[in-house]
Amino acid sequence: MLVHHRDAGDTIAISEFGSPAEGIPVAFRVSPLFLLLCFTILPASPVAAEDLWIYGSAAQGGQRFAAGEPIEQTIWILQGTNSILGFSFGVSVEETIGTVTSVDATAVLLTANGGGVPEFIDVQMTAGGFTVETVICSSPCSGWESGTFTAPIFEFTVAPLVDSGSHVICFTDTLGSPPVPISVTNSQETVTPNDHCATICITEHQRWEFAAHDETVPYDRQTGIAEVTGTLTIGQYPCVFPPIGSPGFAMGLGHDMAILQAISVSLAPPLMEINGGNGPDWWSADIYPNGITLGVVASLVGADEFSFEGETEAALVHYHAVPTSLSGAGAPVITILEWNDGIGAPPVTNIILPGDGAEVPGALIDGTITFDPVDVPYYIRGDINEDEKVDLADAIGLLSHLFGGAPGPPCAEEGDVNADEATDVGDPIWILNYLFSGGAPPSAPFPLCGSVGTDDCPAVSAGCL
Repeated sequence: MLVHHRDAGDTIAISEFGSPAEGIPVAFRVSPLFLLLCFTILPASPVAAEDLWIYGSAAQGGQRFAAGEPIEQTIWILQGTNSILGFSFGVSVEETIGTVTSVDATAVLLTANGGGVPEFIDVQMTAGGFTVETVICSSPCSGWESGTFTAPIFEFTVAPLVDSGSHVICFTDTLGSPPVPISVTNSQETVTPNDHCATICITEHQRWEFAAHDETVPYDRQTGIAEVTGTLTIGQYPCVFPPIGSPGFAMGLGHDMAILQAISVSLAPPLMEINGGNGPDWWSADIYPNGITLGVVASLVGADEFSFEGETEAALVHYHAVPTSLSGAGAPVITILEWNDGIGAPPVTNIILPGDGAEVPGALIDGTITFDPVDVPYYIRGDINEDEKVDLADAIGLLSHLFGGAPGPPCAEEGDVNADEATDVGDPIWILNYLFSGGAPPSAPFPLCGSVGTDDCPAVSAGCL
């Protein structure tokens, strides 16, 4: 069967259908005058207007579509107590949203004429949408069966151009030449129905996503020592729709055990706000050589639930680098945090619970950890002459630098013996008190080579090579 699509400006509509019952093609050529007569010869008496809706998937919380996914919508009609003989309307789809790629009559509509096809269906594609004009049957006839019911009449698909945000698709009476009105003709009169737009949400990912965030941290090129905390988030992108509450979730995240060792898993602060600030009723985290698993239930009695509107921190995983994998490396080392359904015994599946059902997130976004090598200065605090020990010669050398114009220590931190961020007379006095009066030793790093992480030395001191 074929619903004829015509361009703006056509004066004759041709629709050809195959009868579902007999398979016999029937062709109609209908003039605008015929349509006018069909919609005006009926007697007028007050009846309730039939509603029209545009709606798509019955996704909980509203219609959501992933970026680039076709937007599939269905037009529904609510019939009153009188039989429907025909209807017309336009549907506006802004060009910034996308392009209508197909408009098809539903199987329900194609059996509306006493089990057969309507006498006339015309779909006109226009810039900015499309128009529909349909005659179920001309008078005298019984029309589409009476009785209140809701039925799908047309399906259409939009190829989207936009990649995010909330958008509206509406009925209109401004498309076509002449413009096609929004009207329904029943066995009593032609009425203007109430029409209901469709609000759709286009998101980067549909509904839910688990994400491990990228992190970049420095590591000591010499020792390979480094640690990092990975942030795991759960996101929901409802646009204008209210967020869907979740009673819990489970997740498994893998890592390369040759580079990383998971040390601890903790819940992020937003999850601790539920149940009056007492946190979830139950949660459990397990650490394995190749990853971690986490399961969380907000309330065992259904008293509270999580809200993951937008992007919400869910968990924090603290890792240590495996030193042998980094020490001596001359370039950044990148490793992946990868969502994995095979971790644990039994394996834990990545799922989110919207209501009573379990749902796999629409996106599982892996993260990366980049370890950047840095030259950490190693020195002994107070070792002014860098002979790997602190003695009287270091106190004399520092005094000579402060008052005799002698060169200072190669690393400024070596001369800041008391770690007060200044090199002055107090530092040689500190060494003398330590050596001869039982005073406190120099601050770390002492007595061995080391670094305290806030050093301001240009390179490793000679005494620690």
